[in-house]
Amino acid sequence: MERHQHSNKVVRQFKRTFSETALNELGKARRFCIREREVTPYRLALGLIEVFASARVETIADLQRAFNALCGTTVQYKPFHNQLAKAQFPEFTRALYERLLSELACDVLRFNPQSPFARFSHITIHDGSSFAVKETLAHVFPGRFTTIKPAAVELHATLDLLTESLETVVLTPDSEAEVHQVPAPAALAGGLLLADRMFFIKAYLADITTHGGHFVVRTQGRLNPLIRRAYRPDGREIKCWRGLALNEVKARLSRFQEVDLDVLWGKPGPALEARLLVSWDREEKRPRYLLTSLPREDFSFQQVVDAYRLRWQVELLFKEWKSYANLHAFATSNPHLAEGLIWASLCAATLTRYCAHMTQRLMQVPVSTRKVAMCVHHVLTDIFHALLHCRRQLQRALRWALAYLASNAQRAHPKRDRLRGRLKLGLEHVYGVA
Repeated sequence: MERHQHSNKVVRQFKRTFSETALNELGKARRFCIREREVTPYRLALGLIEVFASARVETIADLQRAFNALCGTTVQYKPFHNQLAKAQFPEFTRALYERLLSELACDVLRFNPQSPFARFSHITIHDGSSFAVKETLAHVFPGRFTTIKPAAVELHATLDLLTESLETVVLTPDSEAEVHQVPAPAALAGGLLLADRMFFIKAYLADITTHGGHFVVRTQGRLNPLIRRAYRPDGREIKCWRGLALNEVKARLSRFQEVDLDVLWGKPGPALEARLLVSWDREEKRPRYLLTSLPREDFSFQQVVDAYRLRWQVELLFKEWKSYANLHAFATSNPHLAEGLIWASLCAATLTRYCAHMTQRLMQVPVSTRKVAMCVHHVLTDIFHALLHCRRQLQRALRWALAYLASNAQRAHPKRDRLRGRLKLGLEHVYGVA
C-alpha cells in the first residue's frame, strides 16, 4: 500500500514535469514555436527524449521517424528539419534541460552520522568533457587540437554527489579554458569540492577556504611550497624538513610510501595554507600529490585519498552521456541544430538518472545508473505513450517500469561498494520518498 502511494507521487511528478501546457509555454517563451502545429514543443520534447534514451541516433531522419512513431503523426522530413534548424531550437532545449534538472533532482546518498564527511551539506565534483563536432562548425566551436579536432565543444559540469545530479552545465567551444567555469567559492560554503589538477589555482582555493568551504584537488609535480610540518605514515614528524621548500626534499620522497605535509605558499601571489598528501607510485617511480584543506585531526590520509576517488563519479556520468544518450557529433553544419541536439541528449540522460534514483528510493534496492541507462528503453516508450495518448495508463506504466528496473538494474556488488567502493567513507543509500 505504501509503495503504491509513493508511486502516485512519481505519477504526479511526471505529469507536472511533462505538462503539455507548461512545455508549450516554454517553447513560446523562447520564441521557438509561436503557432502550435504538429511539431509542438511538448511533442518534440517527448519525442527527442524518448529516442535519445532508447536507440542509437545517427541522422535527423532517425529523429523524424521516431517522432512520428511516438506521436502518431506523419510529419515529413523537411518541415521537421526546419523546426530543428531554427535559431531558437537550442534555447528551447536548454530551457527544457534546466527544467528537468530543477524538477527531477532528489537525494540518493547520504553520509551516516559517524562519518567525518557528514558535516558537509554537499559534495561538489567539477570537471569537463569534450567531443568533436562536424568540421564545418570550427568557426563557431573551435577545438583545442586544430589538426585532430578542428571543431569541438566542451561541457563543463558541476555534479552534486549526494543527489548524483548536475547542478550546472555550461557549453562552450573546446578552445575555452575549463578554469573559467569553476563553481563560485561562495557556492561551496559548507561543502567539499573534488577536482582534477587543472583546477589547482591558488587564489581560487584560498577563496573557497575564506567562504567556509573545503577542497581536495589533485596537483601537478611542478609545485614548490614551503614545508611547515612533515609527517611519516606512523605519525612521527620529519623535523629536519621544517622550513624547507618542497623541491629540496623531492629526491627523498621515494623513501616513504606516504608523506603528510603542512605547506604554505606566500608572496608573490596569493597566500595559501593547505595540507599536501604525497604518495609514492612505485610502478611509475614518481610521487602523486593531493592538496586539501581537510584537517588532519579529523580526516586521515587514507580518507582524503578515498574522498578524491569519488571524483570518478563525474567520469561515469560522462560515459553514460556518450554511450547511452547519443551525445556525439551529428552530420549538420547548422550550429543551432547541433547545439540543440546536445541539450536534448542531456535531457534524455537526466530523465534516465531520475528513473534510476526513483527506482532505488521506492523499491529500496541499490540501483546502477549505468544499467538503467542500458535498459530504460524497454519501459520509457510505454511511459511517454501514456503521457501523450492516455494519461490514465501512466500509473500502470510507471509501476511496471519501477518493477522492471528494480529487477534488472541493481548494483552488482553492494558489499564491495561498502568495503572498497563508493560507499567506503560511510555513504548510504536513501530509500523512501520525502
